[in-house]
Amino acid sequence: MTLSAHERALKVGMRASRHIAGASVTYTRASTSIKISKAIQGELRYGTIGNAGAEVVVELVDWLIDATALTLGDPAIGDTIARVIDGTTHTYTVENMDMGLSHWDWSDTGRTQYRIRTRADGATAYTVVKPNGFDLSGAEMRYE
Repeated sequence: MTLSAHERALKVGMRASRHIAGASVTYTRASTSIKISKAIQGELRYGTIGNAGAEVVVELVDWLIDATALTLGDPAIGDTIARVIDGTTHTYTVENMDMGLSHWDWSDTGRTQYRIRTRADGATAYTVVKPNGFDLSGAEMRYE
């Protein structure tokens, strides 16, 4: 595939971003794991999931991964991405939490970068404390 000048510029920019901000992660599908040395942990936001009849706030994270580095093929729901930060492993499961969006898409028109949507797993996934507005009595509500 021949890339346009714009697509080549984006590819060079992404390569520079991975070099500066890329993190080492382990990408796992079933029993197969691969190391990816320059994944970019992107946007962090919060979403809610049902958990035994209650809504629970979880961290949602997008990952940018070079298509050539993901040798397992296109991302699949249930795959995991693990990153170690200060000795603690943070695990994210590939999942689509946003209605109308796929669990992955291309981040560029040249189709060189995957944008993979994930949900944080484990104890750290649910330790979010974030103001959520006010209830009907005027008391501030918080996710905890």
